Amino acid sequence: MEVSTESGYPVIRFTIDGQTSVIGVNDIDQMILQLATARAAMQPTHPVEPPEGQYPLQIDPCWRVDRLADYDGAVLSIRHVGMGWIAFALPSGNLTNLVEALASPPEMTAPVNHAMLN
Repeated sequence: MEVSTESGYPVIRFTIDGQTSVIGVNDIDQMILQLATARAAMQPTHPVEPPEGQYPLQIDPCWRVDRLADYDGAVLSIRHVGMGWIAFALPSGNLTNLVEALASPPEMTAPVNHAMLN
């Protein structure tokens, strides 16, 4: 798989079983969405806890919080540079836990991977 340019537009060129395809940004976004939807229906599910060691990390992502009149909680949307916006509906009880986890100072004696999980 390689990123290139065709007619001045960024594309990805990939080959599967000897067949080469070229897809642009909009098609890539649709493919990512469809793959994520398909993966969500598959077993095994992703682990409840983040993986040990190194994993992809977005530094200072864009985010937005929406409070909806018909939902007891909030919708937290976070922008991943490769996947786009992902929204999470957090019930009010989880919001309290999240605020507490974000506001708590780091524990100097805790292991590096110490975290609060919901």
